[in-house]
Amino acid sequence: MNRFLRAIELAASLMLGVVTLITFANVVMRFGFNSALMDSFDLTRMAQGLALAWGIAVTTHRSEHITIDGLWTLMGPRGRRVMDIVARVITGSFLLVLTLAMAQRAYRNMLSNLSTAELSIPIWGFHAAMTLGIALACFVVFASIRLVRNGGYTRGAA
Repeated sequence: MNRFLRAIELAASLMLGVVTLITFANVVMRFGFNSALMDSFDLTRMAQGLALAWGIAVTTHRSEHITIDGLWTLMGPRGRRVMDIVARVITGSFLLVLTLAMAQRAYRNMLSNLSTAELSIPIWGFHAAMTLGIALACFVVFASIRLVRNGGYTRGAA
């Protein structure tokens, strides 16, 4: 599972690198050559979406997102395990619905031939990749439920 999560994390971090490179190139083009990088806004927007979608899987598994553990800390080990499982079922259900909604949007964009304004790059491919990232997050959440149930998962472990 850790190797799988490292691959997802690498994909998310590469997309953040792409956002940085496009932004840097656009600034150089604007101020150095009085011209803009074509579709830089759309490309950075899509790369940010990819980074977020793929990064959700890693943060969900590692519990590196913001949590409020007031009630959780008052419970015993069994209560904590039950609370972790319930929280993951709710999160996984939300991510499953989000995956389906995003898949529908990617499909609609594919049918409508929606593309970027200047280079006419099809948008549906980016949306499909974002959908895959959220689907992977959903898979990671439901896989971690099994680990929590079996006692092989501790909060914050990588």
